[in-house]
Amino acid sequence: MSRQRRRVGLGIDVGTTNVKVAVVDVPEDGADAPVLLAVASAPTPGPAALDRTLRELAVRALAAAARRTGSAVVPEAVGLASMAETGVPLDADDRPLGPWLRWDGHRAAAEAAALADRLGATALFEATGVRPSAKVPLATLAWLGAHEPATRAALHRWAGVADLAALRLTGELVTDHTLAGRTMAYRLPATGVPLPDGFDADLLAEVGLRPEHLPRVAPPDAVAGTVSAPAWAAAGVRRGTPVTVAGHDHAVGAWAAGVRAPGDVADSIGTAEAVCTVLAADPVRADVARAGMSLVRTVAGLPALLAGSSSAGAMVRWWLEHEAPGWSADALFAAVAALPADERPHDVVVLPYVSGRQTPEPDPGARPAVLHRGSHGPVALASAMVDGLALHARWMLEVQAGLAGPDHRPRQVRVLGGPAGRNTAWMRAKALAGPVPVRLVDGAEPVAAGAALLALHRAGLLGTGEAPTLPLLPGLPDGSPVPDPDPRAGAALDRFVRAALGADGPGTERPGPDAPGTDAPASAPLGTDAPGTDTPGPPAPGAPTPEPAPRRAPPAPHRLEARP
Repeated sequence: MSRQRRRVGLGIDVGTTNVKVAVVDVPEDGADAPVLLAVASAPTPGPAALDRTLRELAVRALAAAARRTGSAVVPEAVGLASMAETGVPLDADDRPLGPWLRWDGHRAAAEAAALADRLGATALFEATGVRPSAKVPLATLAWLGAHEPATRAALHRWAGVADLAALRLTGELVTDHTLAGRTMAYRLPATGVPLPDGFDADLLAEVGLRPEHLPRVAPPDAVAGTVSAPAWAAAGVRRGTPVTVAGHDHAVGAWAAGVRAPGDVADSIGTAEAVCTVLAADPVRADVARAGMSLVRTVAGLPALLAGSSSAGAMVRWWLEHEAPGWSADALFAAVAALPADERPHDVVVLPYVSGRQTPEPDPGARPAVLHRGSHGPVALASAMVDGLALHARWMLEVQAGLAGPDHRPRQVRVLGGPAGRNTAWMRAKALAGPVPVRLVDGAEPVAAGAALLALHRAGLLGTGEAPTLPLLPGLPDGSPVPDPDPRAGAALDRFVRAALGADGPGTERPGPDAPGTDAPASAPLGTDAPGTDTPGPPAPGAPTPEPAPRRAPPAPHRLEARP
């Protein structure tokens, strides 16, 4: 480390599966990259245990940082990031009234449909940038009134995950616009118009609530408050330390990775996967809705397209249970990474949809399928599975480019995510799938580290310039070079999309794990040296159209290619 003055931030990331607390050392002038001093993690607790768990992890992380540096480490700012579309009702004493009502609970589909019927699905998206679905909190709040009336009657306030953490730290119920924007109760203004500082009264009235029942929304450049809880002071975080609700985990990770300007793209992987493309201006909102994507704002307030898949780490867990029983994830992916190129399957297509496909071409009934499996063994099939994950991510990116317009072409995709980001086989598949170069963010916990970095930046502790970004790996996780996009990936994507839309030939619509393979035209697997190179096929399907959405949307206006 240099001798210049350095700042220390504490970053918290409450995810679907785990919660992480990170201690980050950052140069005040941004000349050097941030340094992750320590991380402590635990399974994500329920809301009643959240504050205690976070304090215990903070004590552990600060102690580990002190051991590493040889002196006491005192954080100068605290940042909070979390999963979105998840929260809990609070009583009049701000005590949780039950467990988390999570984004993946699938409980409020009927209520979301009812809201869409009353207000119009297109009108709701035009107002909020969010499609009506079972996971949005506005629908969840309607469900609460219908199915748990006693809890709804006792509701005094509603808190999202990061909001509840901020309440325990500061005594104030505050959120940020990236989390508020996922609720379908927050109006998204046009590009350049200041973001609202509260939730929308008319939308909340649809479920019998008022803006005072929900958190205050802090501006993009503001802190939420300061530490006031004695228990946190006892944990090593001084009273008066500024606290920032950094925001939605995917948005925070993207900002930390340097995805901050129009044309930048982040691919954030955890249990779910999110591809976020920063824009210069809003696209046509109705077209975004038809594509199954969301229109959001970055942590700095710029417009962006967000495409999500619930089947990233979730698909890996499904695969280990159903297709590779007895294998550990580490052993299976190490074997895939070591698989010789000529042993990778050239005929298998894996559709990685554990619980439906949100986008492109939304299909709630989509499920995992292995097409043309033949006699391939578990390692070869797992290779096809990571190709399927990579191709679905490319499909999302291409449709985003079509929505953004003909002048938009990303130069690079920055990939971040804990275990997935350290998975050589998966990251190699992403790089080969293209369509533009991929770089991997170097950091075990980019969201928690990013929350700490953003907290220091918003507290004004990093000077007046642009905040530093997390470092990038020079190659793949195993040290090998990142391959360039494979020129045959366009043809592989077209075949994948045909299969996803049920057009890959007879007998291949939704086969189960034991279905026999069927004959189909073969193409060389990505990254092999098979003779010949397929020319790119027609542009990927999925771009929006002003007509009512058909089963298969017309082609995207262009195929993305790498640019210097």
